[in-house]
Parts: sequence; C-alpha cells; structure tokens
Amino acid sequence: MKQPFLIFGGDMDVNEALRAICTTGEGYCWYCDRKLPDEEEAIRTGWDVRRIEGERVASVILVCPSCGRLKSQIGEEALLRDLALKTARLTC
Repeated sequence: MKQPFLIFGGDMDVNEALRAICTTGEGYCWYCDRKLPDEEEAIRTGWDVRRIEGERVASVILVCPSCGRLKSQIGEEALLRDLALKTARLTC
C-alpha cells in the first residue's frame, strides 16, 4: 500500500523511505528508541516515517508500530509522559 509522504517538495512512498533508511543499518524510534529492524520487517510490521518541520530544517523521524498505535490512542502528550515515567523507573 502506497502512503504518500511529502519530502523536499514532492511525494515519497513511506516504504521507499524505510528501504533507504534500512540500508544504512541505523535508525531508531523517535519516541521509545527501539532499533529499526531490517527492511522486510519494518515494512511488514508498519514502521512509519514522518517529516517534522523545524525553523531552519525539516527532519525525518521514525515511529515504531507500538508507539504509533499508542500515540493514535492517547495522543502525543500522554505518550511522551508515559515514556518519561517508564524511563524514570528504569534509572531509579
């Protein structure tokens, strides 16, 4: 399924973006820091690529399927609060 993704003034397929990022062997979920799996698994499980507009430059972020579902259910603010609490428990 093609999902349009606007980047550099044009549309881009999310799966194409995932393929490109997976070739680097790098990439982590913006929210939970989960490592991006290989290309097939990333596409099959529903990793997302999003563009975040900044003042000077736009950034591309990765969102794992778990954080994507949770964000759609509870919203970004609640997701960030939940992740911060989990992280605090791990470091205490």
